[in-house]
Amino acid sequence: MRRVAVTGVGIVSCLGNDKAEVWRALTAGASGVRVVPEMKELGYKHPVAGLVKGLATDGIGKKPLQTMSDPAKYAAVAALEALRDAGLPLEMLRSTRAGVVVGTGGGGVNDAAAAEATLLAHQSPARIGATAIVRMMNSTAALNLAAWLGVKGRCYSVSSACATGIDSIGHGFELIRHGTLDRCITGGAEGAGVRNFWAFEAAGGASPTDADVETACRPFDRDRHGMVPSEGAGILLLESMEEAEWRGAPIVAEVIGYGSANDGEGMYKPTGAGLTRAIEQALEVAATHGPVTLDYINPHGAGTRVGDPVEVSVIRRIFGNPSPLVSSTKPLNGHSQGAAGAHEAIFTLLMLVHDFVIPTPNLEHVAPECEGVRHVRAPLAQPLRTVMTSNSGLGGSNACLIFRKP
Repeated sequence: MRRVAVTGVGIVSCLGNDKAEVWRALTAGASGVRVVPEMKELGYKHPVAGLVKGLATDGIGKKPLQTMSDPAKYAAVAALEALRDAGLPLEMLRSTRAGVVVGTGGGGVNDAAAAEATLLAHQSPARIGATAIVRMMNSTAALNLAAWLGVKGRCYSVSSACATGIDSIGHGFELIRHGTLDRCITGGAEGAGVRNFWAFEAAGGASPTDADVETACRPFDRDRHGMVPSEGAGILLLESMEEAEWRGAPIVAEVIGYGSANDGEGMYKPTGAGLTRAIEQALEVAATHGPVTLDYINPHGAGTRVGDPVEVSVIRRIFGNPSPLVSSTKPLNGHSQGAAGAHEAIFTLLMLVHDFVIPTPNLEHVAPECEGVRHVRAPLAQPLRTVMTSNSGLGGSNACLIFRKP
């Protein structure tokens, strides 16, 4: 089995469109969540979201942009940053030993809605245009990236609801670990936009207030009341450790563990069974690299009545007392669905690099059912060696990644 390094990181989110800007927002506790007037006009009871702003697409080129949906554009901008970060020559991607695994939760849903509206208005499929199909498909981000960058190896989209980002990174990790690829562009993207955030509200998971926007999401708090949707993309460039060292690449971290499992019970209510198995799998893989002592966990932490206590109970059961440090970043970035796992993997990596833990914002009164773990409630300078991030989603999906400082 080969070791796997993270050599490049790129991000687009409501907190900023590069990792330096995002890190400044995280350390300042500056939320990217806002009241969205268009959501009010469309009749949302909870018109609060984290939207991407000021995206510069100059580096992509006019022709590739013609086939890119919003999630594909976000992924492309993030991928450019990751490639620059890694110092990887583009010719090293134009190979069957390079791949792309970038998932989305809903694909180009805005493009699908626009195509349907055009068809209904004009009663002519010809009016929709030839590029609509590649903008709306679920693999829109992965396939556009591969075509644009010339990647000739494995290329597809993994989609597992809110665990999509972690599962995509984890699958890329496995492809390199088992020798199928030498390097892989991995991550998640979502461009749901205000016209498609209705799913949060319809499912009863949206935060019910816009009175105090920045405290709308309150993970693990006694007064928590739901999620806040957002969008964006997170991209990690993974390479085999041998390849990375051979070309003198900067090594951000090493991926040492990945696990994924389903609850196998219902679509809406998590049981903790799948999350337990996912974490145990990741720890088992990580143990092949030596003894594992986790310093920090970035959990799903969406701020829901049902989900938060389940996560805490799993962490208590697996890690005991005292647990690793625990904090959720969703109050600042919102819940970016298919991009959530990739966003939060990047937040976790930034904490690892800077030896600094971002606290859970808005955690004023820990709920009794969420007690028993080491919640971080204030910014903390803390040496970090090994960290974990996990996500859980609709349909019982659960996934987990463990990173170690090089």
